[in-house]
Amino acid sequence: MNDEGLDFNVDLSNSETPTKSSESKSNKTMQISQKNFKENQKIINTQQVSSSDKIDFTNFLSRAKNPGIVFFTIFFKGLAVACFLLLGIFGVPDALIFIFVVILNSLDFWFVKNVSGRILVGLRWWNEVKEDGTEVWKFESSNEVKTKSIDTTIFWMSLYITPIFWAIFLFLELIGLKLMWFLACLIAFILTFSNTFGYYKCSGDQNKKLKGFLDDKAKEGINKFMQFGVSALGNNK
Repeated sequence: MNDEGLDFNVDLSNSETPTKSSESKSNKTMQISQKNFKENQKIINTQQVSSSDKIDFTNFLSRAKNPGIVFFTIFFKGLAVACFLLLGIFGVPDALIFIFVVILNSLDFWFVKNVSGRILVGLRWWNEVKEDGTEVWKFESSNEVKTKSIDTTIFWMSLYITPIFWAIFLFLELIGLKLMWFLACLIAFILTFSNTFGYYKCSGDQNKKLKGFLDDKAKEGINKFMQFGVSALGNNK
């Protein structure tokens, strides 16, 4: 009897031990697999976010209606600023930097005035000199108002930010009594601000045209409504 009871106890303890150990091992395995899954999911999510950010940053021009025009609208401005700030670090002579800055700002002035303003926002401005020597500014705008897009946003932002940049450095060069750089900044400011002023006046003219167009349509609608009411009353009589 004692031997049989002893054998039973030994067998029972031996049968329970592997079960508990197997359960603990399976729980640990599940915890490790869940942890690895979460870590892998975090890696995948970060890769997706970074890749999407990269696509948005590098391919923003692909969403523009006129990517080539948008590119050159900011290209000449950015290159002129980069030449002004960085070429001196590489030992480029000051006279050559001055020439680069003036030429690039002149190209930017011509391109924005004659190409990008007309295509991107439907505006155009120019000035005429009369026989008596007086100068007259002309502003032209299309009746169609361009809806807000990447094209219009980049155009207006670059148009207003660039003269502010040159105005700041114009003031700094004046304080530093650096005549040549003051002259370069002055030329750049005059060219960029001329476009800013011209297109600001054009946008005002365009808004006036749009308001007049809407007023005419409203008056036309009211007249038609009144005519319909008079005719309806006449028919009822």
